[in-house]
Amino acid sequence: MATAPSDASLTGAVRVSKPAARARCRRKSCRRQFTRSRAGQMYCSPTCRKGDAKITQKTASDLREQGTEGDHLGRKGKKFPDPDPKTPAELAAEAADLRRKERERRNYSGLYFQWDHSKLKSIRGCRRSARDEGAGVTLTVSADGQQVGRKGLNRCASVWACPVCEAVIRGQRATDADAAITEHVRRGGMVLFVTFTVRHWSNHDLEDLIRVQVREVWKGLLQGRKWARSNAGNLRNRLGVVGTIRVIEVTVGQINGWHPHLHVAVFLGGRQDPKPKRGSGEKWDPTVREYFRPADADLDAFEAEWKAAWIGGVTAANPDFRPSARDGVDFKRVYTVKDAAAIGKYISKVQGTDVNSDWSVGAELARGDVKQARGGNMKAMDILFRLAALRGGQVADDLPGWGSIDQLAVLWSEYELTTKGGQNMAWSEGLKRAYGIGTDENQDAADRQAVDAEDVGAGDDRMLHLSARTQLEIGRKRVIVEVGEAARDAVKADEDPVIAVRALLALVGIDSMGVWALSLDEDEAKWKASAENAAARSVESEDARAKRKLRESTDLRAARSERRRLVWKQAAATTQE
Repeated sequence: MATAPSDASLTGAVRVSKPAARARCRRKSCRRQFTRSRAGQMYCSPTCRKGDAKITQKTASDLREQGTEGDHLGRKGKKFPDPDPKTPAELAAEAADLRRKERERRNYSGLYFQWDHSKLKSIRGCRRSARDEGAGVTLTVSADGQQVGRKGLNRCASVWACPVCEAVIRGQRATDADAAITEHVRRGGMVLFVTFTVRHWSNHDLEDLIRVQVREVWKGLLQGRKWARSNAGNLRNRLGVVGTIRVIEVTVGQINGWHPHLHVAVFLGGRQDPKPKRGSGEKWDPTVREYFRPADADLDAFEAEWKAAWIGGVTAANPDFRPSARDGVDFKRVYTVKDAAAIGKYISKVQGTDVNSDWSVGAELARGDVKQARGGNMKAMDILFRLAALRGGQVADDLPGWGSIDQLAVLWSEYELTTKGGQNMAWSEGLKRAYGIGTDENQDAADRQAVDAEDVGAGDDRMLHLSARTQLEIGRKRVIVEVGEAARDAVKADEDPVIAVRALLALVGIDSMGVWALSLDEDEAKWKASAENAAARSVESEDARAKRKLRESTDLRAARSERRRLVWKQAAATTQE
């Protein structure tokens, strides 16, 4: 009797295959079903796997939604959301703060180098010690912890050679220039942005190049020829010239040497009351009564007149400096506020500044401290920063720019001695008053006021007293920036800045007992007494002043001679190679 085969015997004879397991693609935008080719496969294709691997920045709202999906904690593939995610605006603010800190440390590193090596007495003592031994220094921190000021420090207010004062002054200048340019364009006028250059070689002295451009040619250009004649139908009246802002910018090249050039903003398209005759005693009101757009034909004639006058004037002053007919003068017309912001981005690449939002014609005129020179040239401050870094032991190949320590040292000495006392920025008469920016006072006085603005604090500022001895030690240890950052971070964290500053000073070996908190009344009383004692401070005698000027002129001649020996010869050798 035949028996039916058992299930076991059938299984052993014929292997029955199970249907392949199917899974759903893990990528949310796909979710199609697929057959796994290997154990643990989670994506249907390499494309989905790579696409899901791209991590995009999540905002706070995205992470809050992620945290409310209702999934169980500890489940495979789930991560704890960031308890305090940062928005893009907060991340941008942090990045801007890091750039500010980097610029501040760079500027102070240059100033520290100047303390030891500058030829100018005022810069050797800038921000190093207190003006008044009895009053010391007041460190002020704004209520939000963003701004730090220091009352009572010695300051040089040099826009040419001090990296810290320069940043403060140029920032205020850029603000003023932006305000005037933007308001003029917004009301219906236009601005002509002009760059003037001359031919230069490495054997030319910086003083000669600046003198020819500013003292001999620019002043004559302002007085003008055809365009500035006084008859009612002249080109000046048809253009509606309101005024000008002129700035000197200095760069230096390894081959062609010093390259000072002028940036000029010419305000056009405005009608003002005529100026009263000299000696009449009448006060002129520079308010612009009417705005209009000048005709293109008049603008063409004006540009041709200025170009010819510049080339002819420079050639007559020194034929060696004759400008190029193509590149000697460059004109850019600004008709809208958007154009005013775009022109600066076009002209120069900026370091440490958000070009898309922060740069403008006013910044192009005034913010030479954050601009990057083009074509292998170095800005004047780039010389100082590279020199300070090389002296500090950094490798030359890791630094921007060119030049050895000896070359940079003579270049910087010639620069700071040549530019001392010169006017870097000049506004034409009445232009500031026309736009409510200030008076026609000397620009040096305005620069000093901008630097001394650190002494002006708000009523809700946190104030710390630093004794004169403590400030001297802070300068000697080169921790000025660190002290300010400690106070700023403490106020941001709603902590006591006195404790934070004392802790920092103790770490670097400075007696911290010279630091204590001040009230507003105590601070006012301290500086009132300091002002009363100011008359008793020593003033440089005539004999000492004469000796200082003689020493500076001797140093300048030595720097020029050494620069020709070190820089010019290397430039010639580089050209031959």
